[in-house]
Amino acid sequence: MLSRSPCVASMVFAGVLLTAAVPAFVQAAPASPESRVCARALKLLGASTEVVVRVVDPELAADPEAIRRVDAFLVRERDGRLRQVIYLNRRSAPVERALAGRDIDIAILAAIIRHEIEHLRGAGEPGARLAERAFFQGLVFAGRVPPDEGLAYLADLTQVVHLREGR
Repeated sequence: MLSRSPCVASMVFAGVLLTAAVPAFVQAAPASPESRVCARALKLLGASTEVVVRVVDPELAADPEAIRRVDAFLVRERDGRLRQVIYLNRRSAPVERALAGRDIDIAILAAIIRHEIEHLRGAGEPGARLAERAFFQGLVFAGRVPPDEGLAYLADLTQVVHLREGR
């Protein structure tokens, strides 16, 4: 996934299209495709994951261009704290592919959410990448995703890191 951009952004967000979360926090119509995809991704993350995920349409946001450049992002409040919500760009390639329902794409979406959870816990970009990678490797090793596709995604993650770091 070579389109990944830095995931922690300080921006004012407007225009929530849909909200989905772990069952206790579901705030959207359960029948929507976005809610079903988020529920599947969150299920892969495990029952102890208590996080709110909102799927947003960039066209409804105050700064559509900023959202179009990322797959997922967080919002920093005026007091400097991170809002405890993960936002997914409805028009990003990973979200679009996950909506097609393939297990590998749901797993990739879950890994992206895992990355953002680490930021919510205070991790910087290297720690969030490590957690994303470890989570996805666990899915590959557990047979939750096809090995060839899973290893290809892990190679893409490595390539993205090398590109960002100039290696």
